[in-house]
Amino acid sequence: MVSGAAGAVNAGTETGIHPHMTAHRWRVGLWLTTLLVVLWVLWSARSALLPFAVGGVMAYALSPVVDRLASVLPRLDGQRETVRRGIAVAVIYTAFFGGIGTGAVLLAPTAFDQANHFVDELPNFIEGARVQVTGWLERTRESLPPEIRTQIERSTSDLSSLVSSAAVGALQRTASMLTGSLGMLFGFAIVPFWMFYAMRDQPTLERNLLHAVPDAIRDDIRNVARMADHVVSRYIRSQLLLGLIVGTAVGAALTVMGIQLSLGLGLWAGITELIPIIGPWLGAVAGLIIVAATDPGMLIWVALVYLMVQQLENNLLVPRIQGHAVDIHPGMIIVLLAVAGAVWGLLGMVVVVPTTAILREVFWYADRRLKGESAVEAFAHSHMGSRQKDLPLDAYIDEPRLEAPSP
Repeated sequence: MVSGAAGAVNAGTETGIHPHMTAHRWRVGLWLTTLLVVLWVLWSARSALLPFAVGGVMAYALSPVVDRLASVLPRLDGQRETVRRGIAVAVIYTAFFGGIGTGAVLLAPTAFDQANHFVDELPNFIEGARVQVTGWLERTRESLPPEIRTQIERSTSDLSSLVSSAAVGALQRTASMLTGSLGMLFGFAIVPFWMFYAMRDQPTLERNLLHAVPDAIRDDIRNVARMADHVVSRYIRSQLLLGLIVGTAVGAALTVMGIQLSLGLGLWAGITELIPIIGPWLGAVAGLIIVAATDPGMLIWVALVYLMVQQLENNLLVPRIQGHAVDIHPGMIIVLLAVAGAVWGLLGMVVVVPTTAILREVFWYADRRLKGESAVEAFAHSHMGSRQKDLPLDAYIDEPRLEAPSP
């Protein structure tokens, strides 16, 4: 019996299959299978996860505030870390929703008046636009050769059927959108509760996730996560701060000028500011279109407002607030946006800049590791660890900096 077992072990050894290697392969297969299943589920439920993605970005942006506030709270004997972080999150929620409530009380009457006036005048705006377009088409038609006019008249004979089919399709899409919007609204309603637990238990979640990583690559995973956090946190907070400043400036300026929907246009300008390079132009184009339809006499002045805000942003805000948050040349950013827009659309344009910065950091870190440096040395000599200049957002973000070791 013993000799038979020994022979089996020897046979396994001769075939080159070690029991430890077999177990390792099974473990790798288990992790990969689980990861693929999770990714498939997330992709299948991507529309329902949009509120949680927004909440995740907000929780990530508020994480340093929670850390700072939890660190200054008195530490009681036997008190768990999650208790102090929960109190910190509750304080932030109180301040946030208190500010939202105050803003709603102050701005809601103006916003409702602007919206009601716009709705009341919308038929007049549409009729005026129809008259202008009809006049332009008639003038253009009269200037065309007879054969081209005949072809246009034949083409427009089927216009009613095309409009009917388009209307039916629009109604179907609207119904589908409303159905999905109900689930999305429910998601946004529960996101604040999810954010509370996410921010309260963030250190515990990070430790548990890191503990699940094999020891052989744990240091590398930790360093890559720190580099990604370094890039993404600075990028998100700089963009949010830029959006807040630009949206407030545009909304205030248009309100002073008496432009309809000024608060909505300011909000739109702040949201589009989150899109690099072309975001300000998207916000300006939407505002100019609405002003051209509602108050054409103010079009030039509104265009000057957008131009002044954009100049202020480019020459003062971006260098000072965003600065070297990602350290990518503006010319390269334009190329990245063009490629991402063509391949992945609007979402790709939003994420391509920080993603490229993260990949750059990981590339140089991996290059150092492949040269034989330890995880600590590779991280210290990486682009993040060796950079000496402070970022402009250091006044707002309290993050430890690693300096390169002296030779």
